[in-house]
Amino acid sequence: MDIRQSLQSLNFYLKKKNLNRSFIICGGASLILQGIIARTTRDIDIVAPPIDQALTEVAASVAEDLGLDSHWLNSGPGSIVQDLKDGWEKRVQEIFKDTNLVVYSIARDDLIFTKFWALCDRQKDFEDLILLKPTLAELNQAVEYTKTRDANPDWTNWIDKQAKRLKKELGYE
Repeated sequence: MDIRQSLQSLNFYLKKKNLNRSFIICGGASLILQGIIARTTRDIDIVAPPIDQALTEVAASVAEDLGLDSHWLNSGPGSIVQDLKDGWEKRVQEIFKDTNLVVYSIARDDLIFTKFWALCDRQKDFEDLILLKPTLAELNQAVEYTKTRDANPDWTNWIDKQAKRLKKELGYE
């Protein structure tokens, strides 16, 4: 999926219906729009605000036009905001703007945290973290914060293992 093309098409339909929208995203689409990664993604993960009916309808038109999955624009990771550090909404940055659409991303430190946390469950986020190039301080902060997100007694050991592997790949060990 071409993220920019999809968002431009979304803007086209919003304009056609005289609607304006803005939302905050995370994940691969955010990294692509910021030029951090060059891979593709199949969706755009909105963390806030919840997708309303009008945006759902406009997104369906885009999906039909571009041959995208019906859930190409989704709020699947919306619950992640409960785990972001306080004040995350004030740290967002604008990454796409058109006449009727503005897209923001969660901040870099929040992206590093969410990608590291995701890495602890799925290894596909390893390469995204390498390309994000977190500093040792940023990575250590994400590691320590991730440790507080689960009470499983094996969680800390698993996180330390993932952190060690990542630090080695980034040249910190």
